[in-house]
Amino acid sequence: MHGNESTIKEDGEGMRQILTERIKKAVRSRIYRTLYPHRPQFDCPICGYHGPFKDKVVKKTPLVVRVDSKCLGCAATERHRMMHLVINDVFGDWEASQKAILHIAPEECMKPQLQPLFKTYHTADLLQKNVDFNEEDVQAMSFDDATYDAVLISRVLTIPPDLEACVREIRRVLKPGGIAIIAEIYTHEKTVEFGKMVNDRSREIGVDFVTLLGQHFSQVERFLSEKYNDNFQLTNRMVIDGEPSGDYPELVQVSGIGFMDLVAVCRV
Repeated sequence: MHGNESTIKEDGEGMRQILTERIKKAVRSRIYRTLYPHRPQFDCPICGYHGPFKDKVVKKTPLVVRVDSKCLGCAATERHRMMHLVINDVFGDWEASQKAILHIAPEECMKPQLQPLFKTYHTADLLQKNVDFNEEDVQAMSFDDATYDAVLISRVLTIPPDLEACVREIRRVLKPGGIAIIAEIYTHEKTVEFGKMVNDRSREIGVDFVTLLGQHFSQVERFLSEKYNDNFQLTNRMVIDGEPSGDYPELVQVSGIGFMDLVAVCRV
């Protein structure tokens, strides 16, 4: 009886937490609409929210802000919405019900979309504890060759010291016919290697990284956010100390506004 009571109590607490979070989101949305009645309205492809998106402070000195970034329904930002749409495109017609995917440094908002698609959904990270495999270094993963049908990794590859080792490992753990979805911020034409850790990063990624991917995969398809409906608000609208910034590589640049997300879909 005590076990049943404990389970009921845990389920009740879980439901209360979900309800509380839903109420908070609804209240935040209403407050924001009241404070900013003339903000543009957008649609979130992840949660279905329609309304204004919240600005996100990226850095305080200098003050770097992404305008209209965060969905008030599910807290997804531009990159999460972009990944959601790419996943739909790539896996929508792919029979994945008997396949396995590895999600490296997983974003929680991606899990509800990915988990039902695949027979096996595994998560891995070097530092996170709430993953299936922790202490996994993407430069030298513990998995056997050809373990997974798909790998998803987003905004991670600025960190590990050896970039090419990461790409080799992602390719190694994929089965024949496998797919890797790799998303990064492309801030230069050529990748800038620091030679040491600077603000917990080893590099800033350049567009030449797509060429590196082509050396390890048979096909690399570039998905740019301009492919999708403008109302999803996928453009990273950058404002630095009050001034719009569009100083980004030509491939991803939105002149005078910011940059587009670029997601590489790599096929073995």
